[in-house]
Amino acid sequence: MSDRNVAEKIENLKTVQQSRKVRIGMIYAAMCAPLLGVAFGFAGVAGAQEPFSLAFPTGSISFQMFELMFGAIAILIFSVAQGSVAEHFRIYKSKLSWYGVMVAMAGMIGDFLYFAAAAIVGGAIVGPLASLFGFWGAVITAIVYREKMRSKWTIIGIVFIVIGLWVASGGASITAPEGSSNSLILLGAGMGLLAALIYGFENFAIAAGSDFMPEESTLFWRATWALIGCVILNFVVMPQFSTIGYEMFTSPLWWTYAAMTGGAWGVYMVGGMYVGINTAGTVGGGVLASTGFVWATFLSMTVYMVPFSGAVLIGTIILFAGVAVMLIRPSKVVSQLR
Repeated sequence: MSDRNVAEKIENLKTVQQSRKVRIGMIYAAMCAPLLGVAFGFAGVAGAQEPFSLAFPTGSISFQMFELMFGAIAILIFSVAQGSVAEHFRIYKSKLSWYGVMVAMAGMIGDFLYFAAAAIVGGAIVGPLASLFGFWGAVITAIVYREKMRSKWTIIGIVFIVIGLWVASGGASITAPEGSSNSLILLGAGMGLLAALIYGFENFAIAAGSDFMPEESTLFWRATWALIGCVILNFVVMPQFSTIGYEMFTSPLWWTYAAMTGGAWGVYMVGGMYVGINTAGTVGGGVLASTGFVWATFLSMTVYMVPFSGAVLIGTIILFAGVAVMLIRPSKVVSQLR
């Protein structure tokens, strides 16, 4: 066997191994996406429930704070298992810790916009729009890091995703709460799109975090600083927080919901955002992780009892066809994503 043939076989083997690694990251992102639906689907509905409805439409941010607390605990458990806890607090003394604050504040503001919009017009409308964050994250990363995004398979997948979102948005007037005007639906949709853009920046920032600090530290401080910021925001913008907080913290039911949904969010951040993005990139992992908002839509129309819409369901199916296209790309194409 000639040296050329040996070199080609070695190169092919490297391509297959790299594609497997990237594909595993994509699968992690896709499989963890429903957990975001569990967390955000419920939190979006909670804004219209007692006691959070006392501060409609921003009352959901109180439950978000409760949820973030359990999410941070889930990420801390992951850090202990990884043996990276010391890194978190060592980096805290560095100026680079401000990078973690920036990532966390971006995520928290995106959450605030999403939950407020979900309270106004329903998560079934805002979910498909917020899921565009994976697309924006991929675009920002492609520009800054020149990550390859222009593969025909990626384009086909994204076209399916965009068509799915467009079809799903056709059911907006059906899934909106009774009495919602067109202007109100437009406001909620605008907030969802703005949240997607902010989440897209966060998506990019998590991918770029390894340039500034260990990835585990980026993830940990994203959750912790967001929790601290959320506590401050509750006291500053919501006079009703003392009443809401008392009912929330003294109710075993709300503790149960917060532990379940906050834990789901924490696992999503670890599996979908951390593992997914760091092994498959924002084009491969981030876009698939963003489908978690579509799961929020689906759960809103089923488990969380928002009015059912065939348009949203059909749009969701088309979107997942795009996800499938992105997952089954040839090994040579997948290996070039990172």
